[in-house]
Amino acid sequence: MDTITKVNQLSLHQGLNSESAFTIKLTNSKFDSAAGSELLGKVESWISTNLMMSDKELPLLMIDMENVEFIDSKGLEKLVACLRLMKSQKSNLLLCSHQPSVRLVFEITRVDQLFAVFPSVDKFMSQFHNQQDSEYLLAA
Repeated sequence: MDTITKVNQLSLHQGLNSESAFTIKLTNSKFDSAAGSELLGKVESWISTNLMMSDKELPLLMIDMENVEFIDSKGLEKLVACLRLMKSQKSNLLLCSHQPSVRLVFEITRVDQLFAVFPSVDKFMSQFHNQQDSEYLLAA
């Protein structure tokens, strides 16, 4: 079952080091090992494609979790693996729009301390508009 929609490009404010960001919207309400493996595969493919097509820095990647109501430990592992993969390429993986049940799991496991998490894509777009914020975003 395909749990991921197309990768969509976002335009960012001029202050950011990266000229663009991409978002992947998760469409399944359950994020487990299978969904996590699918996401990891998509992220690996996306990175490879971006590295082949450009010698610029890898754009930021945001995972829109608005539809996810359940996440288990294997799903968390895959999400952290995606983050490590992005950081190994000197970029970052951001999360947005997670449900209260997912937020609680993130807080209990302290995974929320690893990711920059935003209430929505729009909030992300409006919050980071100057160089200081940009440096935080890339280092978070």
